[in-house]
Amino acid sequence: MAQNLLFCGMLHHQSLEINKTYPVLFARRFITHFGSSILVTLQSQEGINVKIYLPKIYSEVFEDSDIEDINTGSKHKLIYRGRTESAYVIHSDMQ
Repeated sequence: MAQNLLFCGMLHHQSLEINKTYPVLFARRFITHFGSSILVTLQSQEGINVKIYLPKIYSEVFEDSDIEDINTGSKHKLIYRGRTESAYVIHSDMQ
């Protein structure tokens, strides 16, 4: 990850490595002046916890139950696909 894009634990999504898997540790819904947004805490390969805001589309499809699942220990992973229509993939290990 680019060190210069890490600020107070917040990471710009373009600093994520493409096609790399990041464990999702925590998720929270926020209301900003731009509307609803999902903030996720990820664990990087370096063991550092970083936070990123997911794109607006995720706040529209994430239910409160999805966020609760993440926060109660269900194993979810985020895979950044780069600047595409489906830039993020949230994957659950739950079967």
